[in-house]
Amino acid sequence: MHPRRGFALPSFRLRPAALSLLLLAAHVPAWAQDDGARLYMMVPDETTIASLRLHRLHSNLTVDPATLAEDTDLDTDLAVFQFVQAFRVRGSQSFVFLVVPASRIHASADLPDGAASKSISGFGDAQLGLVVGLHGTPALGAKDYAAHRPGLAVNALAKLFFPTGAYSQDRSINVGTNRWALRLGAPIVYSIGERMGDPKLVTVELMPTITFFGANNAPFEAGRTRQKPLFIFEGHVTRGFSKDFWASIDLLWREGGETESDGVESGNPQRALSLGGTAVFALGKASSLRFSGGAVIARNEFGPNGWVLRTIIGTVF
Repeated sequence: MHPRRGFALPSFRLRPAALSLLLLAAHVPAWAQDDGARLYMMVPDETTIASLRLHRLHSNLTVDPATLAEDTDLDTDLAVFQFVQAFRVRGSQSFVFLVVPASRIHASADLPDGAASKSISGFGDAQLGLVVGLHGTPALGAKDYAAHRPGLAVNALAKLFFPTGAYSQDRSINVGTNRWALRLGAPIVYSIGERMGDPKLVTVELMPTITFFGANNAPFEAGRTRQKPLFIFEGHVTRGFSKDFWASIDLLWREGGETESDGVESGNPQRALSLGGTAVFALGKASSLRFSGGAVIARNEFGPNGWVLRTIIGTVF
């Protein structure tokens, strides 16, 4: 969540909008490795954010956050537009967000489908999400928000993936997934500082999620595929260094997601541990620039590998 451009604090002309963006820097789609640091923090009431993200991923992980490409690594370029709107529910802050991705995927080796081209591009699966504040998330105006005492905040997350992306049954790798998915989670943030507007604010963030997948009734070389739920635990420790800059250390653990093809289990549960970092800079009064990256440092034979780099530009309205 994020503040708006309308902050009216003399000493907090501290870029009200930039303050929000520095606190949260908008949402990263549930693709690639993680959602991101300071994603589920409070922001001033009625904040509106738009962001554009550019990702570069070298991995066996496809655009789908739970599907791996066997026997080949993929180079994926991803562009994502996201719109976020904060609102209040019975005095607590919540927000809704829409994600529209587009990707270009290039395989490093010949694919089993025998396609003449090892590259594919198109729009991916759209996502619609809702975050509801459960504890420590009052909906506050800009002045009250900036002065609010930090502490424990607990949220509930639900994100629905729509099968809108480009998909062909004749390809082993696709931009779209041809199935529905639902991600549920409980983002928890403990903030430490004199106030939420403290430029030296420290946060400890924990986010367990579980994703449930619908069936794909037109998979490559099969009649129907299913996938067991995938558990992801995400953690971040962040620290502000000035009113214009904060950084974080990031961790991600994933487990589960075993697949089944035509009723036969594949015996391929995923396990992987990733580490990374994030740096966020304010750009003027209403925008921010975020750089982040991470790499898999431990995995089983069925887990994702490789690394991801991201650049995100966010603007508050």
